[in-house]
Amino acid sequence: MASENACVKCASGSEDAIVHVDCVTHRYPDGTEGIHNMCFRVFPKEIVALCGPNGAGKSTLIEHINGLMLPDVGRVRIFGKDIDKWNVSEIRKSVGLVFQDADSQLFSPTVLDDVMFGPLNLGLSPEEARKRAEWALGIVGIKETTKIPHYLSGGQQRLVAIAGVLAMNPKILVVDEPTGDLDPSNAIRIEGLLRSLRDEHGISIVIALHDMDMAARLADRVCIVKGGSIMAEGRPEDILYDEQLLRSAGLELPDVARLYRDLGLEARGEKRVRSLDEIVAILKRE
Repeated sequence: MASENACVKCASGSEDAIVHVDCVTHRYPDGTEGIHNMCFRVFPKEIVALCGPNGAGKSTLIEHINGLMLPDVGRVRIFGKDIDKWNVSEIRKSVGLVFQDADSQLFSPTVLDDVMFGPLNLGLSPEEARKRAEWALGIVGIKETTKIPHYLSGGQQRLVAIAGVLAMNPKILVVDEPTGDLDPSNAIRIEGLLRSLRDEHGISIVIALHDMDMAARLADRVCIVKGGSIMAEGRPEDILYDEQLLRSAGLELPDVARLYRDLGLEARGEKRVRSLDEIVAILKRE
C-alpha cells in the first residue's frame, strides 16, 4: 500500500505543482528498486529534462506519472489527485506518454486511423475523433494520413506517435528519449515541436534524455537522476555547467558548456549560454 505521509524533503514549493511524485519507491518483482524515495515535480507550462545514465530510474519515473506503474511507497499526485487503480484511466486523459520505441505505439492500418484510436476510446464520435486526429497531425506536420504507419521513416513515426497522444488533448506530455536514433533534421524537428507545444499550447512536458545539449537548449529545468532518485535539479545554466556533479552521475558536460569553458567566455564576463548558436553570436561580436 502507498504511504499516506507526504515526503518532508519535497513539501516546500509543491503547492503549485501539477505533477508531484512524493517520496515514491517502486520495487520490481525481483526486489530491485526502480526508484527510491523519489521526489519530482512539474509546474505549469514548463519543460523538465530528466538526465541520467541507463538504469538510473528515468523510465520507471515517467511510467509512474501516467499510472502505468503505481508506487509501493509514497504517492503520485496529478492536478492535486493521488493516482490509484480506481482513477488511473481518468488521470491518463491528462497525461500523455510517448515511448522511446514509437513503433510500439503504432498498430492501425493507416496514420489517420492510428491517431483517431485514442479519441475514439475516450468516447468521441467518429466525426469528432477525425477532427481531433487531423488537428493533431497538423500540429506535428504529418500529411501522409493514408499511409501505413510502419512504412514511415523513424522521424515520421515519432511524430505520428506524438500526434496520437495530442489528439487526446493532454495537459502534460511525457516523452522518453524523443530524438534517440533519429537523424539530425528529424531531431531538430522534434525539438522545435516540443518547444511549440509548451509556448503555443501551454502543455507541460517531461523528457527523459541522454542528449545533454538538447537538455541545455530546450529545458526550463534539469533534474539529474542517479540510483533511482533526483540528486540535483535547477536551471540548465547551473546544472549542466557543473562538471563534477555530472560526472558523479555518470554524465558528461554538454558540448556547449565545454566549448564555453574552453573559449574562456566566463572569464570575459559572458553569461552562460545554452546553445552553440549563442556562442557563435558572441564570437561574431568580436
